[in-house]
Amino acid sequence: MMKNNKIALVTGASSGIGEALSIELIKQGFKVIGVARSKETLDLLQTRYGSENFYSLPCDVSQLDTIQSASIQLQREGIYPSLFFLNAGVAGEIAIEDPHAFDISKHQEVMAVNYFGVIGWIQAWEMTCKAHAGAHFMVTSSVNAIFAPPRGSAYAASKAAISKAFEGLTLTYYGTNLSFSTVYAGPVATKGLKGTVPFTWQPERMAKYMIKCALQKKSHCEPSLFHSVMAHVFRKLPTKWASKILNEIFSKL
Repeated sequence: MMKNNKIALVTGASSGIGEALSIELIKQGFKVIGVARSKETLDLLQTRYGSENFYSLPCDVSQLDTIQSASIQLQREGIYPSLFFLNAGVAGEIAIEDPHAFDISKHQEVMAVNYFGVIGWIQAWEMTCKAHAGAHFMVTSSVNAIFAPPRGSAYAASKAAISKAFEGLTLTYYGTNLSFSTVYAGPVATKGLKGTVPFTWQPERMAKYMIKCALQKKSHCEPSLFHSVMAHVFRKLPTKWASKILNEIFSKL
């Protein structure tokens, strides 16, 4: 039985920030529970890093029943993570909307993963973690939660929603053994990033930053000063100016 013995659960562990988080956590002595849809990719990571360091847990976070069943599987095996990096998300080109045909299904698809695919883990683990040594939950949000770009209403709405949910959870559970962090990430060099964006972080750098914030239990983390400032600036600009500037930028990507 492994009870809070430096165990971290990482969603979206098969690529990008999630994979970088998994690798860095292993380097720092954690056993990682890697969660993603691709069993094949997770199994390759388990083979590469060893089953004592990486536990492959295939799960589609857009389906709440699979989150529940995956969590029950771990609890039956006596595996209780002390850190949850709820990083899986729909982003990049997949989340971009057609400006000529609004489609509510895009919002449903994005929210299923970026919002419900996050809070599903809290529902599955709240009572168990409270009964043991507690846990810290960190979600990968975005500066787009501050300001929504053109063609990104679904993505921005999902990130704003989960950010506000974690803000409320931080206050709700203050003084208990459960705590919450929100990371307002700027652009990160993953497969979903389109074009060349200034001040882009590498996944490895973001992983180190996120782990440090989680271990310090910071509730609010903004790694990219430039993109955070720009998000606040664009919120203040008249719609006409913001639209003209951003549409011109995105047309070149």
